[in-house]
Amino acid sequence: MESKNRPGYISWSRLKKSFHYASAGIIFAWKNEQNFRIHLTAAILVFIAAQLLNVPPVEQAVLAVAIGAVLCLELLNTSIEHITDFIIQTYDERAKIIKDTAAGAVLVFSLTAAIVGIIILLPKFIHIFY
Repeated sequence: MESKNRPGYISWSRLKKSFHYASAGIIFAWKNEQNFRIHLTAAILVFIAAQLLNVPPVEQAVLAVAIGAVLCLELLNTSIEHITDFIIQTYDERAKIIKDTAAGAVLVFSLTAAIVGIIILLPKFIHIFY
């Protein structure tokens, strides 16, 4: 039997499957997680604003990293919540703490990303009106 992790070997069918599974997770979050939809919609609006305001590429990259991190944390939070619900079938204060702290991580970085967006975009909006 050949190793699937053999150096220099690329299994295109495995790679295709991994992208399919990852896409399924993103689609699940879009369909089932309100906050993921809100974050993704906000991300699209930020990227549109960045284009309209001629934000320099380096600053757009900073926005992209901040937005990508928020979306990743939202996906991880969803995963943590589902794992917790799977393992702990009844109400448990420890499960609540696990889920609340994971959600808190998303909130903290979402606020951080919003601050980054304000620092980058606000001066450009102000420049338009003055």
